[in-house]
Amino acid sequence: MLILDTDSVTPGERAEALQNAASQNCSTSAATFIDPDDVQGRVHMYDFGLSTVLNIEASGTTLRRTPRMSRAMNECSIALALPVRATNTMSWQREYRAFGPRDLILVDLSSPYVYTWPDHGASYALHVDFETLGLPMEMIRTAAARLHTSPIYDLVREHVARITTNARALEGTAAAGHLGAATVELMHALVISAAQDEGGTDEALHATTATRVQSYVRLHLRDPELSPARIAAANGLSVRALFQIYASLGTSLEQSIIDQRLLGARSDLRSAARRHHAVATIAMSWGFTNPSHFSRRFREAFGCTPRDCRRGTVADSGPPAPGSTAHSSGRS
Repeated sequence: MLILDTDSVTPGERAEALQNAASQNCSTSAATFIDPDDVQGRVHMYDFGLSTVLNIEASGTTLRRTPRMSRAMNECSIALALPVRATNTMSWQREYRAFGPRDLILVDLSSPYVYTWPDHGASYALHVDFETLGLPMEMIRTAAARLHTSPIYDLVREHVARITTNARALEGTAAAGHLGAATVELMHALVISAAQDEGGTDEALHATTATRVQSYVRLHLRDPELSPARIAAANGLSVRALFQIYASLGTSLEQSIIDQRLLGARSDLRSAARRHHAVATIAMSWGFTNPSHFSRRFREAFGCTPRDCRRGTVADSGPPAPGSTAHSSGRS
């Protein structure tokens, strides 16, 4: 999707328009230009489910995220960026490097940085939310400084290049969601492999396994085929280890899935935007394939029926306490 084409903006407003497009869709930053009176650029964004493509093409530009900006914002996205057409430079955490069109840059967009490209340059990037990536920030920052040491560096670079340069044709196809999920997995592997020689990697990975698993479950709650075997395989675990993680959290995998799906369904039932959707349709969209089963679970969790919740005629009892509904399988 085209976010901005400066040809459609009056010359005196182009610098501000490009600044706003970069800040609103990438990360909050201050933009300066080699020639402020002749700013030219285009910004495109494409949705790939778990990841997003953001392509910026512009005349000479510097994007600067200051420490003050960093402290003021809560956004947290990790990007794999490709310089396009020319050598770009980036400085962050006492690092300063020049990157050519064959290089790949790992960027923590929540930290201060200065990113510059010359006239008629560009930056194509794949963005993934920090929580979705499920790795410690310290590991990500370590990997960023030694990314080229990863044995899968070339593989990931080719993946990023093909998706970003063909994003317009790929967005909205049946493959788009799979490509977005593959991007998360490849970025995850790239970071681990680039940081693996640093002490504490194994301990850090172990400490974040639960967070990574919970993030995966949260992102796939609406899939009725979500199962322990699938979750374990996606996170490199045995099913037994997966169950042990949830036991250590004081619940079960099955119960956690049920509770989160019920909360999601209740939110949709209360939403004005979904008031024309049938209760059964909402239930199915959250992985509940049996309407009667859904109604019973909902009543046990919230003290009212789904229809009463939608009408607002009965005050429900709030969010379900952990383990409040009966034990169930991942499929509902």
